[in-house]
Amino acid sequence: MRLCSLLLATCFFVLAQASAFAQISSNSTQSQVRYNTEHPLHYRIANFDPRLKISQQQMIDLSKQAAAIWEKDTGQHYFVYDPEAEFSIHLVFDQRQIRSMKRAESLNQLEHEQQIWLNENQQLQQLKQNVAQSKMQLELQKTEYQTGVENLQQHKQRSSIKTLFTSIQKQQQDLEQQSVQLQTRIAKHQQLVQQLDLQTEKSKQLYQQLTQSIAEFNQTFKPQTLHKGQFDGDKIFIYEFSSIDDLRLTLAHEFGHALGLKHTQDPKSLMYPRIKAQDAKDFKLTNTDLELLGFSR
Repeated sequence: MRLCSLLLATCFFVLAQASAFAQISSNSTQSQVRYNTEHPLHYRIANFDPRLKISQQQMIDLSKQAAAIWEKDTGQHYFVYDPEAEFSIHLVFDQRQIRSMKRAESLNQLEHEQQIWLNENQQLQQLKQNVAQSKMQLELQKTEYQTGVENLQQHKQRSSIKTLFTSIQKQQQDLEQQSVQLQTRIAKHQQLVQQLDLQTEKSKQLYQQLTQSIAEFNQTFKPQTLHKGQFDGDKIFIYEFSSIDDLRLTLAHEFGHALGLKHTQDPKSLMYPRIKAQDAKDFKLTNTDLELLGFSR
């Protein structure tokens, strides 16, 4: 039986690359494995609710991938898909799966809101840089203009009335042009500051909305332990899965029980009772799993 703790955060683990095939371990404690290449377990996929949004063929392919997890490191073919087999796999659509699907939708919405906030916050940081640069340029332009005014005043004091007009006329024109440019720079800077204020407020509101959404998500989908799957003699029941990768690993775990294997204490092993430290996307049997089968790397 496989259990799962539903948490907002997702952990990723990478396991070491396996060798081509595991070797028989002479000193390992071999479990009572019920099936092997000579006598594989024949199984079929029972009918299931279409609201699960997975086709029969997809489920068949997925079951073969789950079986391959046990086979690729051992060289044994423990399972054979057979539409006429007595052993059956059932996907149960009840409140557990409904809750999981709603949780997945809510999580996608949260991720969407988070990305919106990240984008807006990135624009905010860029605006802050632009405002800081604009302020520096404005101060330099003010200083340059003020220096020009002071130079003009000094020149007026040193010049005679006869030469005053002709000598300072060009300086006066230059200062007037600098004044216009300075006013334009001030207006642009003020516009940037206004944009920054608006963007700051927008980012703040989005962050508050995101925080509220996360709080509501955590309240609605409090972590809980539930039965994801169960092996029952000649049947496997899958009660909940959050993704195709999750379904594949849950089914592979229940296949392990069908082989006759018990739970382990190794959090990274396939036969650990909870989905915790396993790499659901690209799982490889651990030494603990292989020892249950009587193999070692």
